[in-house]
Amino acid sequence: MPNRIARYLPIVRERFRARQFHSLFLFVTSRCNSLCRTCFYFDKLNSRDDLTYDQIRRLSETAPPFEKLWISGGEPFLRNELAEIISLFAANNRIRTVNLPTNGLLPNRIFRTVDQILELCPDISIDLNFSLDGLANTHDAIRGVPNNFTRTLATIEAAEKRYQGVRRLRRNVLTVITRENYHELVRLGMFLLRQGSIDGHYFEVVRGEAPDPSLKNLTAEDLRELHNRLMPFHRIYAKKLFAHLPKAVRSIAEIYYLGNLRFHFDLHERCLESPRRWPMPCTAGQTSLVIDHNGAFRACEMRGITGRLSDFDFDVSAALKSREMRAEVEAIAEANCWCTHSCFIQDSSKFSTRVQLFEIPWAWFRQRWDRYAETPLEDLEQFKALEMA
Repeated sequence: MPNRIARYLPIVRERFRARQFHSLFLFVTSRCNSLCRTCFYFDKLNSRDDLTYDQIRRLSETAPPFEKLWISGGEPFLRNELAEIISLFAANNRIRTVNLPTNGLLPNRIFRTVDQILELCPDISIDLNFSLDGLANTHDAIRGVPNNFTRTLATIEAAEKRYQGVRRLRRNVLTVITRENYHELVRLGMFLLRQGSIDGHYFEVVRGEAPDPSLKNLTAEDLRELHNRLMPFHRIYAKKLFAHLPKAVRSIAEIYYLGNLRFHFDLHERCLESPRRWPMPCTAGQTSLVIDHNGAFRACEMRGITGRLSDFDFDVSAALKSREMRAEVEAIAEANCWCTHSCFIQDSSKFSTRVQLFEIPWAWFRQRWDRYAETPLEDLEQFKALEMA
């Protein structure tokens, strides 16, 4: 019995957090080898003013300890010192997790860098997130690169062979939901599930000022119907993700994992067409900070520049405590800018006892209740077979 209680304690402890700095979003480069029509950062790409390695080292040395490093860009693997940059934050800031997005077009760079990170940072977990925004023709049209789908799929398959059994490296696919692809995402999910080369498949609705605004012509009803058809994928991946845990702990982990995903879907649907208040305060600028490729900083990727780190001698703690950031945090509370950005939903919800103890368990219960709602019969039979496998 004491051992079982000890296993529960970390899960319970995660539900109660004092509000403190938790996440850094770092754009390590503006360089990119894609022409994505969904990219909210498109007007800053391929600039000539990326932060130097020494400037990033100064950021790490002056930032407080935090748990999660979200790497962004550009294409992050075009940054030559990417592994060394991540190792700085592992050593100086005691990060526990790093999120690494990639378009998958540079397998040699990706594998060389991931190998280095695994060696240099033995205590951190890595989420390696490949972008696939539809089946072959749709993905290539959205990303603006011929044969992108085929090339990325080959990289995913090679990664599965190379890192199979490395539990602290999760290989995921991240898909941006748009007007152009939403009708085929169940087929994409089924294709990837049968292939068996990934650990998770996550879905984000297109956000920000995209180069092609027509991609945002979705309705909340479109999104709601799609989400109901996507939840079975998450249930299958959850079983795989937590299969190594003792049964009792596995059950709790699945409740929070699936409940959290359904909670995010709820807010995506609620805030898609117009801002609607979240059930918790947005903590952008308090528990998280965004640093652009050139050292500009902001509370949230969807808001304007708050200041420039060069004005604070690249001291992250000084920027977080600055008059400018305090004013921005106060402005966010009054801005009615409730959005669909999962990274900030996730970061803010971690510090809400109400969300952790009530909203997420309730979302889990509801997704169990409408287990196969809106799922066509042909999909339903395949899901049942896959869940029983």
